Amino acid sequence: MFGCGPVGQFAIASAKLQGAGRALAIDSKIDRLSMAQVQGAETINFDQEDPVQTIVELTGGIGVDRVIDAVGVDAEHPHSGPGRDKSQEKEFEKEVEQIAPNARPKGDHWHPGDAPSQALQWGVEALAKAGTLGIIGVYPPVARTFPIGMAMNKNLTVKMGNCHHRKYVPHLVGLVRSGVIDPVKILTKVEPVSDAIAAYEAFDQRQPGWLKVKLEPAA
Repeated sequence: MFGCGPVGQFAIASAKLQGAGRALAIDSKIDRLSMAQVQGAETINFDQEDPVQTIVELTGGIGVDRVIDAVGVDAEHPHSGPGRDKSQEKEFEKEVEQIAPNARPKGDHWHPGDAPSQALQWGVEALAKAGTLGIIGVYPPVARTFPIGMAMNKNLTVKMGNCHHRKYVPHLVGLVRSGVIDPVKILTKVEPVSDAIAAYEAFDQRQPGWLKVKLEPAA
């Protein structure tokens, strides 16, 4: 699992629900990794270790059968540790210029990730031969970078797209009603709806603890 935000957390819960033997969660935010660990995932901080190398080692040199990219275009590259590849950072800068030319219109707000294709690259590298890459992180139409050569030579299956809500919502509501899954466990903040803008700004800045926010209407 690349990305331990709210989408990644629910993907971990879903993987466990569907019988996954192991779940590996990759991120650099301590609060997000902590929640993934509480859910039973093995965590990898990409600012402290090379995520692909660690995944390969944890799987006996084979790689994983499934990878989920729950990050999308806001992926970030390592800023420290053995996973940092300075030779790629210039290419990532070009990707950001192409994908988010109008970033930071309000100073420190709405800042994109600094490596739009990082999760895709790691995902393909970490997969075993004939594995499956699921892309549920969002990418805009102008995103064009994908390691197609490596994916093809590994015989990978790629599944991606926005959620088909009408198909899945009735089943998910049933799981919540029956108590099989409790979405409130992912909730980390409850704020008044009158503070919606401030809440969005804090989430956008990836402040610690701002993982999933509920906006509560006034009484």
